[in-house]
Amino acid sequence: MKEIKNFLPKEEFKTLQNLIFDINFPWRIRNEMVPGDKNMFFGHIFFNYLQPRSEFYYSLIVPILEKLNCKAVIEVRSNMYFNKLFDKSGWHIDHEVMKEEMNEHTTAILYLNTCNGGTELKIKEKVKFIKAEENKMIIFSSKTLHRAITSTDTDKRYIVNFNYVQI
Repeated sequence: MKEIKNFLPKEEFKTLQNLIFDINFPWRIRNEMVPGDKNMFFGHIFFNYLQPRSEFYYSLIVPILEKLNCKAVIEVRSNMYFNKLFDKSGWHIDHEVMKEEMNEHTTAILYLNTCNGGTELKIKEKVKFIKAEENKMIIFSSKTLHRAITSTDTDKRYIVNFNYVQI
């Protein structure tokens, strides 16, 4: 597991952040993160099912994937969690069906705002909490169980989630 603060150059990060924070950004409601949990959140798919799904994919996401040494993209999405609708997700890996099919792929989470929410990772049966900090990227094996933890000090928490195969 790696934590990289100030992952993107300031200007590149601000462009991405301003786009996703914009009131007109196209979000879709999601009623659960993992089967059975009762959390509601909003998502925007940049890439999934072997193709781009967003007009912003090439201009904003591809440069980040290049920086991550991505060889093949599985999925890229942004999530917005409202603390009144979301507490914490169940433990999960992002692509359960691919766990056996893909020998090794990587999950990365870019935090878009600083708050007291974040991500919990289960590593060797110990839970490690990673606090959400603006422009921090965490990178870990996609086989690592993790869960989203909402914030209590701000109404919303934003991330961009990457699942990919590294070079």
